[in-house]
Amino acid sequence: MSSPYEIAFEIGEIYDRRTQIHEPFGGSRQSGISPSAKAPAVFIFTGDSGEQFGYSDHFDDFGVFHYTGEGQVGHMQLRGGNKAVLEHSSNGASLHLFKALGKKAGKSLGQQYMGEFVCAGHVWKDGPDRKGSIRRIIQFHLLPIDRVNEATVEEATETPLPTSISEARALALKAMSSQEGAGASTTVRTIYQRSAQVKHYVLLRAAGRCESCGKSAPFLRKDGTPYLEPHHINRLSDGGLDHPRYVGAVCPTCHREIHYGAGGAEKNDQLRAYVDKLESSIWV
Repeated sequence: MSSPYEIAFEIGEIYDRRTQIHEPFGGSRQSGISPSAKAPAVFIFTGDSGEQFGYSDHFDDFGVFHYTGEGQVGHMQLRGGNKAVLEHSSNGASLHLFKALGKKAGKSLGQQYMGEFVCAGHVWKDGPDRKGSIRRIIQFHLLPIDRVNEATVEEATETPLPTSISEARALALKAMSSQEGAGASTTVRTIYQRSAQVKHYVLLRAAGRCESCGKSAPFLRKDGTPYLEPHHINRLSDGGLDHPRYVGAVCPTCHREIHYGAGGAEKNDQLRAYVDKLESSIWV
């Protein structure tokens, strides 16, 4: 499996789908949703093709991107690419959105990178398929990953979180389930709460010690708890939502080294192996 640190697209830049996305990372070159065959990532592609069927992908007033799933004929199904989007957080896969810029003189103008997102929920709607028959369409609610930053997560929890590690893990795993039928405004609020639940469990699991270097947290927070930072092992971006087996609790020094150090990728791989072993040994 390739390191997530090899996935370094720049927002706003234009990429050739064949040579710059699929050759390095694999996946289908035709589908609107393409799970990578070589890295923990799912690539999704949007454009104007859905408008002929009466729907279009778009950002709403809450900053949520409404993305229509794949399947041109008959009812859409929660399988294949749609399932990959729905379960990307549970599987520790980052979600990357590109916009097709169309063609000129029969030649593709490329794919503009729109950034990394998290699937926060989904709804079902009625709409025509390619043949004009009314069918069920799935629409995913995607939130840009930078909307879910650590400062927001700190303020997200409306109810006290459990102090029992087993109860905290159960809550974190429940947070992995996509919210079906929720409106966009609810999507934004609940994704912060769900992210906080995962973070809370991971910090309890670490018990005050960095899961990378093994040293005690460098200081205590104002509330008296050890200060460690959640690190999303399979993504360049921190924050958002991930399964606990793909999130480590690390000290600020290790965190910076993983992101910016010369040996960051190797250190990240060591953390991945440690957390995977830890989760497997504690929760059989």
